[in-house]
Amino acid sequence: MNKDVIYIEPEDDITDIIAKIENSKEKIIALVPPKKAGVFRSVVNIKLIAKVGTANEKTVVLVTTDPSIVRLAAAVKLPVTKNLQSAPVIPTLESMAEESEKTELVEISTGDGETDVAAEEVEESADAGNGADDSEPVEDDEATEEANETKEASAKDEATPDEEPSKREKKAKKEPKKKPAGKGFGGWLKSHKKLAAFCGVGVVALILVLVWALVIAPAVDITVWIQTENKSFSESVSFTTTLSEEDAAEGKFYLEERKIETTQEVKFTATGQQNLGEKASGVLTVSAAFDWKNGGAMTINAGDLFSYNGLTYAADNTVPIRYDGDDDSVCANKDESHSDFKANGCLIYANVKITATEPGSEYNISPTNSGWSTILNLKGISLNEAITGGTDDIKTVVQQSDILKAKESLDNGNEAENKKRLYEGISDDFIIIEASFNQSTSDVVSTPAAGEQIGEGVTPAIKATTTSSVYVIDKTKVKEFITAKADIGDDQKVYEMEDPFIENFTKTGNGYIGKLKTSYLVGPKVTDKEVLEMARGKGIGDIQHDLKEITGIVSVETNTSYPWVMKVPNDSNKITVEIKVKDKNSQNTNNSEQESEE
Repeated sequence: MNKDVIYIEPEDDITDIIAKIENSKEKIIALVPPKKAGVFRSVVNIKLIAKVGTANEKTVVLVTTDPSIVRLAAAVKLPVTKNLQSAPVIPTLESMAEESEKTELVEISTGDGETDVAAEEVEESADAGNGADDSEPVEDDEATEEANETKEASAKDEATPDEEPSKREKKAKKEPKKKPAGKGFGGWLKSHKKLAAFCGVGVVALILVLVWALVIAPAVDITVWIQTENKSFSESVSFTTTLSEEDAAEGKFYLEERKIETTQEVKFTATGQQNLGEKASGVLTVSAAFDWKNGGAMTINAGDLFSYNGLTYAADNTVPIRYDGDDDSVCANKDESHSDFKANGCLIYANVKITATEPGSEYNISPTNSGWSTILNLKGISLNEAITGGTDDIKTVVQQSDILKAKESLDNGNEAENKKRLYEGISDDFIIIEASFNQSTSDVVSTPAAGEQIGEGVTPAIKATTTSSVYVIDKTKVKEFITAKADIGDDQKVYEMEDPFIENFTKTGNGYIGKLKTSYLVGPKVTDKEVLEMARGKGIGDIQHDLKEITGIVSVETNTSYPWVMKVPNDSNKITVEIKVKDKNSQNTNNSEQESEE
């Protein structure tokens, strides 16, 4: 039967070793520890190795001669071999003791050629094999007493050389050993008060350190990697600009308009000239002809225009002109003797007050009976008295051509810059509908307005306001809609979702429509709380093994607060659980890399 030889690196921890055992395809696995393998000097780790081998129906053999590792293997009945060619055996504590008794005695040469057996060195070696701690010397009053008696016996032997050794031995056996008064543990305490106090403080400190290390300090961070599947989402939705009509559960979302305004100003020089003097006024005498028998009527309305050599005047008020007929006494031409009187009709005169349409002295004219014109059906127009009152006062004013020229300097707003500034002011809680972006510039406003006088120290300018706007929708409501409509099973949930976006945004008679699209990662339902409850009180290796048994969990990482922590605390406040996801592509890539490394 083939076997798998796994060489353990010094930096490998227990989780790495367990993973290598689980990933091995052979039924017999030989673990070769390095020279300095701290992970193999913990009985908990040796138990975990044995447990993983049994759970995976594999035989795990340790290849080592390290007595401390062999002793731990014997405690859990884990097979051990000295090398890859030797047959593995399960060591026992008795065999370990026999190996310990085979220590060679060391002979020390004395000055007279005699040798003594260093029994103390053999005992110390045996104690070291049994795990005794000789880091601190311990004073033994009884041992000191026996050493003194031995010296006294040696002195007596030198004083009586003729006495046989056997007799001396018998004599030494017959004489009982006397314990000096005031000796023993109590006497030692009295004679070593400072040392005893120091040892007491050390014991208390050691207890506090153990409590901190085993109860307070242990904490574990557990990272669970979930295998997920990437899916696409596409659904037709509608939009409304009326909040009360929103129904997000049915795919009808409220459009909220966001906008910014940018004002541009261009200064210019006014070139217009305007006469702001007084307007001239006077009185015109007009006449109208009517049928001498039937009569007639006409009206000169306020504002009706009269012209003289290009100068325009307007009637100040309404003047009616009428003739009732059969009363030629009111006719201006009743006394005229001409045979065609009846044909010419009745001539009626009226006075009309007029005012120049523009100020200026040029509108002041002398009396004249010719040169006047009007669109009215009048027989005649004459000026009997001069038109006066017109004065000149020339001022600089804004004219329309000045405004049009300044308007050419406007850039109508930088669309790209305005869009960037608008989008930066929208939080990530909203989805921006790109197709709804719009930019418009208002009509130009001139200050002063066209035709107005430029005041002293005033520079005329035009202003135009550019408005950039876009519609946004609530991202939370959109994601809830997607989750409700997503293609997932009852035992699955959505772990991650790309930011949704809208395509084919179109205005309709009832509002707007569009296509909602995104992609999301779906995987098994595994919660932080479930992982925490599973992990409490379990060994690090056990929780890793148990979590990997759950479908959809591809790997488990555990980080302990300190190297000696081998168990997950029961206190949930000392357990941190983080669930991370891997999509199919990243998972396949990760597995390939892992196989290459192995």
